Amino acid sequence: MKQRIWYADVLRILAIVMVILIHIVSKDTHRYELDTMGWQWLNFINGMSRICVPLLFMVSGMFFLDPKKNLEPKTMYTKYIWRLVRAFFVWSVIYVFFDQYKQPEVALTEEVDRTILQIVQGYFHLWFLYRLTEIYVMVPLLRPLTKEKHLAIYFVLISFVVGFLIPTINQFPVRSTDTVADNGLNVDITLGYAGYFMAGYLLSRYTLPKNWRRTLYGLGIIGFAVTVIGTALRSAQDGAMYSLFYEYLTPNVFFASLATFVFVKHSMQNITLSEKVQKMIIHISKYSFGVYLVHVLIRDLLWDLGLNTTLFTPLLSIPLIALLVGGISYFIIWGLMKVWEWIMNLVNEKNQKAT
Repeated sequence: MKQRIWYADVLRILAIVMVILIHIVSKDTHRYELDTMGWQWLNFINGMSRICVPLLFMVSGMFFLDPKKNLEPKTMYTKYIWRLVRAFFVWSVIYVFFDQYKQPEVALTEEVDRTILQIVQGYFHLWFLYRLTEIYVMVPLLRPLTKEKHLAIYFVLISFVVGFLIPTINQFPVRSTDTVADNGLNVDITLGYAGYFMAGYLLSRYTLPKNWRRTLYGLGIIGFAVTVIGTALRSAQDGAMYSLFYEYLTPNVFFASLATFVFVKHSMQNITLSEKVQKMIIHISKYSFGVYLVHVLIRDLLWDLGLNTTLFTPLLSIPLIALLVGGISYFIIWGLMKVWEWIMNLVNEKNQKAT
């Protein structure tokens, strides 16, 4: 039996927690003045959590680019890409009609083509499925590069220049969260995420020398500092929120993400997990994708009820609301999957009796 890579599950769970935190604080940042401790706390959580999406791409890359994994192009489309397309369509429809339900006067007069456009574009957090689909399409082209280590490294370097440095210098005329449905095909943005994908494979397969790791950790700390402190200083200077350093495809987020990936990987090498902890990690990791899809819906419902970060001090309200959003999202996805399993078992039993 193939040994499970525990740090991959931990990184996936950590990333989903950070996604939830970002979507909680981002919705309320405008409620706080720039010179308040509340705003600084929101900025700290938002900035430190910006490694979430890169980590998700890196974890996917370490598995999909593994040469030992037998992965035909047909399998990519019929299994993995189809899964993303199906999830996007179902949840996009849910979010669009939920949004219209909250505004019935709009829903009654809204044109059909506008509704279709909203479904195609997807709710704001579903951009991730668009980008991940683009990378999955590229997997058959990326996998041959992994046969030669220097080619894989070269690809990451090219991706860093084209997908990170140049867009950052140009101050992102197109946001790194935009998709083909918003601004057409942006090769530099796609290449940047492909760089994360390849970097995840390289860092999982090869062990960096100790001095290289220390250098990367140093760059990672600098990256976190630029994201948080840079955003605070520039926002104070402009008198308005400055979000360039929050972009997922910036050098600061790049190095912070790679450093975190390597740190978690090496930190867990000498840790022996109990059977109970292993089951818990597997369980949470299993439902993490579903939690990602539904958590924004839960967040919006809680906000409609008046449960937001201003309820009391954000030092406590943010983690508590994150726990509430994550917990409710988990139970919803757990329940939906149990119902689906029950339906599939009934179908299988019926088919067996028929034969």
